[in-house]
Amino acid sequence: MTEPDPVRRSQIDRHIQRALSEEDAVELPLVRETLHESHDRWYGQLVVTVYDTLSDRQNPELALPAGAAVELLRGYVRLRSRLLLRLTERHAHSFTLDPTAALLAGDYLYTAAFSSLGSLPDSRSGDCFEILTTALETITGAFARTHTPAGSTEHDRAMFFDDIAGALGEAATVLGATLAGFDGTDRRHLEQFGRGLSTARQIGIVLDTAPTEAMVVPPTLDEAQLRKRADRRRDDADQALDALSETVDVTRLRTLSEVTESNRSQRGSATDDEALD
Repeated sequence: MTEPDPVRRSQIDRHIQRALSEEDAVELPLVRETLHESHDRWYGQLVVTVYDTLSDRQNPELALPAGAAVELLRGYVRLRSRLLLRLTERHAHSFTLDPTAALLAGDYLYTAAFSSLGSLPDSRSGDCFEILTTALETITGAFARTHTPAGSTEHDRAMFFDDIAGALGEAATVLGATLAGFDGTDRRHLEQFGRGLSTARQIGIVLDTAPTEAMVVPPTLDEAQLRKRADRRRDDADQALDALSETVDVTRLRTLSEVTESNRSQRGSATDDEALD
């Protein structure tokens, strides 16, 4: 089996554009601005990498709409995170988003995320809709617990990263596995890998950049606690790969994990575009 070419950002962007309406994009320029801020398409690449790992068909085009869907949901998360920081005023920030524009753009992004799944084969689209819905429910629940007065003051704030970035990473891996027709018991290891790697990655981004510039920032941060959580989540991801390696060739996934960690280590002087992950 030959190694496929790595998926390029332009391939995922092509499917993102298909999910966007040109007229709506003109009326909601914040949608385009938010999507362009990502310096990569990491979550989309995770979807395709998992698909390539588990499928013998070697047709990454099949997984690209799902990769685009996670990236669109990622944009929704970025906007909601900024808006909630701005409205709660419990953490210093430099965001000047108009609340109405941010709400409309965010709603449009998550709607477009589900629209992107519409081009998937009927045999898999229903499962993929359910996967994205579960991720969205986890994310909105985390926002409610962290940013509203009704949220519990006793919940573990570090769990915010698991429930936001972790939920996106888990959704990405499960989408890739679903499209590849992988329904084995090892699927739980894939979920652990996606959640662990994504959570550790996002914590690293927040710790390595100014907190006012990062996508996911809870109102209070305990740096020591977050570093320990990031270490645990990286260990979780490594353990999941070790378990998967007994039945699956995890070369592509291990390469993605190593590249992700290498990029994190080199992010000491990240630009704004790099930090707004």
